[in-house]
Amino acid sequence: MRKRWTARPVPRLNIEEADNPHNLPDSISLLLARRGFSGEKLDRFLHPDMDFLSCWQDIGGIQKAAERIVYSIQNSENIMVHGDFDADGITATTIVYMGLRSLGANVDYFIPDRFEDGYGLGESSIEACKAAETNLFITVDCGITAAGYVDVLKSMNIDTIITDHHQPGSILPDAEAVVDPVLDGDTPYAKLAGAGVAWMVLKAVYELLGADTDYLHELLQLVAIGTVTDVVDLVEDNRILVSEGLKLLRAKAFPGISALAESASVNIKKISSTDIAYYLGPRLNACGRIGHAADAVKLLLAGSGEEAAELMVIVEENNRIRRKLDRSIEKHVVKLVDDLDDPRCIVMADEGWHRGVIGIVASRLVSRYGVPSIMISIENGNGFGSARSVPGIPIHSILAGIQAEHGIMDSLGGHPMAAGFRIPGSNISILREELNRIFSGKEWESRLGSVLYIDGKLEEQDYSAETLRAMENIEPFGEGNRKPVWLARGAYPVQWRAVGENAKHLSCNFRIGSGIYKAIGFNMVNSQSLFNGKVDLAFILALDTYRGDGSIQLILKGIRKHRRAAN
Repeated sequence: MRKRWTARPVPRLNIEEADNPHNLPDSISLLLARRGFSGEKLDRFLHPDMDFLSCWQDIGGIQKAAERIVYSIQNSENIMVHGDFDADGITATTIVYMGLRSLGANVDYFIPDRFEDGYGLGESSIEACKAAETNLFITVDCGITAAGYVDVLKSMNIDTIITDHHQPGSILPDAEAVVDPVLDGDTPYAKLAGAGVAWMVLKAVYELLGADTDYLHELLQLVAIGTVTDVVDLVEDNRILVSEGLKLLRAKAFPGISALAESASVNIKKISSTDIAYYLGPRLNACGRIGHAADAVKLLLAGSGEEAAELMVIVEENNRIRRKLDRSIEKHVVKLVDDLDDPRCIVMADEGWHRGVIGIVASRLVSRYGVPSIMISIENGNGFGSARSVPGIPIHSILAGIQAEHGIMDSLGGHPMAAGFRIPGSNISILREELNRIFSGKEWESRLGSVLYIDGKLEEQDYSAETLRAMENIEPFGEGNRKPVWLARGAYPVQWRAVGENAKHLSCNFRIGSGIYKAIGFNMVNSQSLFNGKVDLAFILALDTYRGDGSIQLILKGIRKHRRAAN
């Protein structure tokens, strides 16, 4: 798809503050200034130290939650940890289960089945509590909208602690404690993933008990996986937790994580946030999408490499099926969307779609078309929807507004950028009409359409391995801290050829200034039709891992006919 090239939106642009006290290349220093990092904020960004992590005492509800958990441990009560079936919920469940078990707690865990039970608390949760004779029920990555089921648990004399990071409903659960950073407003911990919230609660428990925190620290490798996979902004507290977790993964990963990495052909000693996002996270998610999330928890709990290898067979098979299904559905949907006349919001529904993978397809539609996208799987007259959005369009709030006015959904939950819901099939047309009406407004036009965000321009001396080493200070990359995409104007194609499977990739050499640089454009073979003169390039600077000689290459994100810069 042809994308509109535009400067990446920035929180603030203060060039005067890019005084570069850290001896970074000027292009990198300017990039960070554009992203709002200068002064003390820049120091903390470049040095994501655990000493800068928010104090757990600042998080609303956490003191009361930790005290209740401590009481439960000291009185040998039965604790049930209830998680969600995505990678964030899987890691959060594992974190709390392993952490409490190490403290001697009587603890078990439960994750509902996506297809039999649905999202969040439900009848199966109640039955699991009865079977385990639960005294204390702790939710992770879910529960903030489950006021009714919390009341049921209370009637059974089971205390509940909610730990979540999703948007609350109209009524907060009447739990012993509710820990959800969203309720605290704009704070450094406001965007913690479910795994991050769970770890902070556990940190409070350890400190109240005066327990050794070495094992707690090791659990940060799970926090890193959950945080990156849940696509929350990797800034402030999230940046600190993921940075520390990556160090632990590289040093001594748990057996289950090592098995994940090996199965995905990822070098665990050099693992990055990108590896987690593209290779490890999807494999954990596949269990909840295709099979049962408990299989992923068992893998993460594996005590040896041999045990992990056996469990990994199940996880990998789920992933294989997931990939086959989502690609088939995507191919079908793209044909349907291409027939639409410039959609401003995509709403697709069908009875033949596997509801475990429609969220993946919705994300790909957003990337391809640049508009909010909703996929709905219809089963027995009920629609199970997964919504994804573009920056600046809070899809959860929009859906919540529709629900408040029309009451057409049976349930709704999620984040500003993603939401899940259940809707009677007869109401899908109403939802589509309301979304089309809302997005017909001119206020959304600047945010709609497929966009390629550009971060800046490299100076000629910055096309070097030294610049890449300087960029290591910006990692980990992810949502809220994307890998920078650079612009080169007036590059001259020197040579090019089609490469790869089905000859769909483009290997090129370009003259930029006085230098000639190797580039690779994945799925960009058709762009060679532009090579009858100068072109503009949008690219990510990277090491040429194929040659392995320390030289750089340009990972192309876009090619267009050369346009002169405006004066």
